[in-house]
Amino acid sequence: MYSVNIPDLLTDTEDIIRLFFKDYKRGQSLDFYIHQNITFDERQVKSVIKTNLGGESVFYDSAPFSYTKGSLEYTKYLKRFVKNALYKVLKQLTGQVLPWGSLTGVHPTKLAYELLDGGIDLNQAAALLKQNFDISDRKLKLLTQIIDAQKGIYKKDENAVNLYINIPVCQTRCSYCSFISSELNKCSHLLNAYSKLLSQEIKYCLELIKKKNMNIRSVYVGGGTPTSIGTEQLELILSAAPKDAAEFTVEAGRPDSITKEKLDLLKNQNVTRISINPQSFNQEVIDAIGRGHTVKDIYNAYELARKDYNFIINMDLIAGLPKDSYESFCDTIHKTLELEPENITVHTLCLKSGADLKRKPIDQFADVSQMVDYAYDRITQKGYTPYYVYRQKYMIGNLENTGYCKPKTQCVHNIDTMEESVSVIACGAGAISKRIKGGKIKRSANVKFIEDYISRFDEMLLRHDELFFEQN
Repeated sequence: MYSVNIPDLLTDTEDIIRLFFKDYKRGQSLDFYIHQNITFDERQVKSVIKTNLGGESVFYDSAPFSYTKGSLEYTKYLKRFVKNALYKVLKQLTGQVLPWGSLTGVHPTKLAYELLDGGIDLNQAAALLKQNFDISDRKLKLLTQIIDAQKGIYKKDENAVNLYINIPVCQTRCSYCSFISSELNKCSHLLNAYSKLLSQEIKYCLELIKKKNMNIRSVYVGGGTPTSIGTEQLELILSAAPKDAAEFTVEAGRPDSITKEKLDLLKNQNVTRISINPQSFNQEVIDAIGRGHTVKDIYNAYELARKDYNFIINMDLIAGLPKDSYESFCDTIHKTLELEPENITVHTLCLKSGADLKRKPIDQFADVSQMVDYAYDRITQKGYTPYYVYRQKYMIGNLENTGYCKPKTQCVHNIDTMEESVSVIACGAGAISKRIKGGKIKRSANVKFIEDYISRFDEMLLRHDELFFEQN
C-alpha cells in the first residue's frame, strides 16, 4: 500500500508508482508498504519515506522556496521534489532502471529550454537533467540532438500563430486510438453540414488573426483522417484555409483514403506536407488493430503520392502493437527506410482509457524498449535526425514518440506544438486553441462531437473571441 500525508500530491506521486508497477490503481496492494511524509520549515521541504523493506529514507530540498509559496512555480518544484524522492526509493527497492528517470508525461525538451533560457549551455543542461531526473545517457543524447535540430525553427513569438483544422473522421477505429473521432459510416449524414460550418469557422478565425496582427506560421489539417471524407467536402474546408503559409500539412494517414482525385485537390490547394501512415508493414498486426487496409495499399498510396507530386511525406509507425514482435517491427523499419520518406515518426504504444485496446488489454507486449532503440539506431544511420520528442502518461515502458527528418524537412507545426512556444487557433469539433501570452498558456476547447459542434456553432466563435481578445 502507498500513502502520502498531503492529499493534493497523491495523483502526482501515483504517477511514479505506475512507472514501476504499470497496472497500479489507487488503493491497490503492493508487495510492500510505503508511506511518504512531507514536512516544511521556513526554507526547506523534507520528505521522509518509510517502507517495511528498506527502512527509512530522508530527502531535503530548498528549491521550491526560491518562489513565492503557493505560486505555480513553487507548486511545480514541490511536486518535482516529492516525485523524485519517491522515484529514488522505488528504483532502489525494485532494481529497475527507467530510460526517462522520474519524468512522467513531461515534454523533456521544455525542461531543457528552461535551463538554456537561464543562460547555461546545452552540455550543462544535459548534466543537470541527468542529475535532477536520472535520465539515461541514451535519452540525453536524443534530447541534445533534438535541440540542435530545432535551431532556427524553435521560437517564442506571441505575435505568431498556427492554424489547426480538425476533421475527426476515420474509415474505421483503430484499437489503440483514444481520439474523439467518428467512424465514417456513423457520421456521413453530418459531413455536409460540418464541412460548411468548419469552413465558416476557419474564415472567422482568419479575420480574428488579421485583427490581432498575428502572423501564421503553419496550417495543419488533422483528425482522425481528413482524407476519409468526400472530395467535395474536403475541398470546401481546404478552400477556406490560407494559401500563403510556408507550411501546409494534411494528414492523409490511412492509405486506403488516398486517391488521385484527393491528391490533386491537395496539390491545387498548395498543401506542402502529407502523412501516409503504415503503423506496421506486418499484415497480421494491421488486421489486429482494425486498420482495414493491406500492406499493398500502403505501397500503392505511397507510389501514387510520390509519382506526380512534390509533397514532403511523413510515415507513422508504432512500437508495441499487438501481434508484433521485435523481428517484425525491425522489418517495418527496414521497409519504411526503403521508401525514403522525408519524415518518420516512431510512436510508443500508449494505452489511454478511450482506446479499445485499453478496455481489452493483451497479455504480453514485445520488448518495446528494444524496438525504440533499434528504430533510433537504424533511422539515424540512414541520415535522419531526431527533431522532436513527445511523452505522455500510460506509454509502455515510460518511453516516447520521436519524429525524425531528412535535412531541412522539419515540421514547424510539430515543433511549435510539442514545445508550446506559439499560439494555436484551432477549428472544428474537438479542436483546442492555445493562447500564449506573458509566458502563460490559456486554452479554449471546442465541443468534442460533430453533432454538438453543428448545434452549438455560434458558441465556438464566441470562445475564440474570449480567448484572443481578453485583456489579461
